[in-house]
Amino acid sequence: MSVKTSCLNPKLEAKHSKTHGKGIFAKEYIQKGERLAIFGGDVMHIDEISALPVECQNYPMQIEERFVLGSRTAVIEDTDLFNHSCNPNSGFKGQIFLVAMRDIKKDEEITFDYAMVVSKSIGSDIVFEMECKCESSNCRKRITEEDWKIPELREKYNGYFSQYLQEKIY
Repeated sequence: MSVKTSCLNPKLEAKHSKTHGKGIFAKEYIQKGERLAIFGGDVMHIDEISALPVECQNYPMQIEERFVLGSRTAVIEDTDLFNHSCNPNSGFKGQIFLVAMRDIKKDEEITFDYAMVVSKSIGSDIVFEMECKCESSNCRKRITEEDWKIPELREKYNGYFSQYLQEKIY
């Protein structure tokens, strides 16, 4: 039996995503500002990611310049299945709360922009970069640890960056 460390709003469920394999979707209408998830896990130094089971290395979430929040075990939780979008419908309030940035319709996939939580970790060899497959009209094609510095994203996501990045920006 595994112990869950995160909490998903009961209005959400994990299911197949046409662009990402698996994702989190709304089972019913969700209002702007509604809490969608509370992220939990072990606090680890960012360099510990490479020692995690391979299947878990993509899931830790950066919470400080050199620290991430994630699981040290091969347990993948529903909160690990939130996908990236360059046109997200959710963002962060504080460090670990994911909230709806706008009203969300039933059956809509819940996404956030990884620029809201990822930055370069000084002194670490770990580099975050991924090809984007979100298919939104404003897709950046490549997502990097420097995206939080883009002026348009700073304006668009003001108040929805993780607390760590929000404090770096403002």
